[in-house]
Amino acid sequence: MLASVRPQISRFDKAFKEDYSRNYHLTIRLSPDGFYLVVFSPEKHRYLGLETYQFKKIDEEVKLAAALDEIIMFRQWIAYPFHSVLVIVDHIYNTIVPSPLYEEKEKGTYLAFNQQYRDNSRINSDHLKTSDAYNVYYLSNSLVEKIKDLWANAHIVHLQSVLLESLLITNRNKPTLNTLFVHVRDESFDMVVLKDEKLQFSNNFRFNTPEDFIYFILFAMDQLRLNPESAQLIFSGNIDKGSAMYEISYKYIRNISFAGRNNAFEYSYMLEELPVHKYFILYNALQCEL
Repeated sequence: MLASVRPQISRFDKAFKEDYSRNYHLTIRLSPDGFYLVVFSPEKHRYLGLETYQFKKIDEEVKLAAALDEIIMFRQWIAYPFHSVLVIVDHIYNTIVPSPLYEEKEKGTYLAFNQQYRDNSRINSDHLKTSDAYNVYYLSNSLVEKIKDLWANAHIVHLQSVLLESLLITNRNKPTLNTLFVHVRDESFDMVVLKDEKLQFSNNFRFNTPEDFIYFILFAMDQLRLNPESAQLIFSGNIDKGSAMYEISYKYIRNISFAGRNNAFEYSYMLEELPVHKYFILYNALQCEL
């Protein structure tokens, strides 16, 4: 068994009806370490539920597709027809290219510059309109086939595409000078800096220990001339207050907070107790034009 077919978290509003799926939007995040989903009602403009499943780390996309089958066998309604489906793939085999430098026919060259070739994969790209860039990434053929088999109308995007567009949209008309955004994934994190409502810096860093984690943050801050005494660090993703990564960050950086809720949407009372920053990607993906 590849997946834990019992959800780690399952919170749904009483208004949620499985056989009403054609009236809902389904957002899925598919990661090597888990499967995450939220259900949104366009009619109510409200998130009605959230469910998460944990994997033992999966490195092969064929096994990831098999894990999907196991989950669907347990929760058959997930594969029902939905009004729309957005699948967010979470991996680090991507690169960001500014729009003025991008040519569609050269996307393989861009990706080869900093990523090793991956067998049985296609090269996909997301146009990041707000970021004025393209995210070029590998997409497993077997995984695409499985996704399209389960959800014929699914639109597939990369996690970093959602992260960059969401940060620019949610921070529009807000002061972001001297602010560092860090989104923690499984064994890596994304660091983003905005300036004058534009993307100034974006990179992904792999880490094994809390010491690795803070080293990369402090090194990048030094290069970007961000003072740990005055800069604002905003966390999202897989990090909690009291965790080793948070504690070591707090030793060196004075101002730390967690990403808040996007008030452009409403949320079921069933989601109130869940930490908002952990599901930043799921809650914010709908607003992105990808």
